[in-house]
Order: sequence, then structure tokens, then C-alpha cells
Amino acid sequence: MAIISWRNMSGFAAATAGALALSASPASAAPTWQPWVAPANYQCGNTTTHSASVNIKMQTCIIKNPSSNYFQAVAIVVNNASVSVNLEAAVFQNPNTTSSVYDICPNKAIAPNTRVACFGRTIANSAPVKADSYITLNTNYGAFTDTATYR
Repeated sequence: MAIISWRNMSGFAAATAGALALSASPASAAPTWQPWVAPANYQCGNTTTHSASVNIKMQTCIIKNPSSNYFQAVAIVVNNASVSVNLEAAVFQNPNTTSSVYDICPNKAIAPNTRVACFGRTIANSAPVKADSYITLNTNYGAFTDTATYR
């Protein structure tokens, strides 16, 4: 499981604010929350419960293009609550390395009993590939998923 320092978290918060500002532009290619449809070739980390709610289950998966060495990290979250919740996600590929990249799905209301996915960018890489996600619930409560490894 990834560990983040307060200094890194403040950098993450600044990057989040910047990404949210950019996502307002119609020309932006920022990630968005989408339904999860399992592809043919993927591997996931463990499903965990968000530390702020037993009703929020989450995990990070890595999708591999079957014909190339391109990978895509994705955060998957299930809202099992009887009410809508607000979710934001940062999806990290190759966390804690110099080639680390991350993408942010902005804060969005997610309906009860709904599974959604936040897809990061597709990047060329060689296995093993690692990824994790930071899921923010109701704009106040953040938690990391377990790290996924595609071998």
C-alpha cells in the first residue's frame, strides 16, 4: 500500500486543483468517471473498503493492450450505500518511481448501488507494471487502494 507524506499530499491537492481547472475546457482530454466493463486482459489488486465508509468498495486494476506493451491503470469504485456519494480519484501508474504518471477523475456524485471506473492514460511500459489509486469520498475523506501489479 502506498504511503503519502503531507508535502506530497499538498502537491497532489495543487495538481488536483490544476487538473480540475483544465477539465472545465471543452478541448481537455481529462479522465471522467465511466461505467466499468471488464476487458479481456487485466489484473487487479485486492478489493478494499474505504476507511471512511463500509459502503464504498474500491480497487485498482491494470489493463494491457493484447497486441502491444501499452498499459492503462483504472480505479474501480462501488457505492453500496443507499444514498449518492461524491467521489474523486487519482490513478497512479508506476507509483514511487521517476516514470510515475497520474490522472484525476474530478469530483462527481455517484448514485447508490453503482460501480464506476476512473481510467488513467494508456502508456507504453514493460511488465511488471504497478498502479494504485487515491479515492476521495465526499470531498473530505481520502484512502489508497491496494497496489495492483501486472506481471
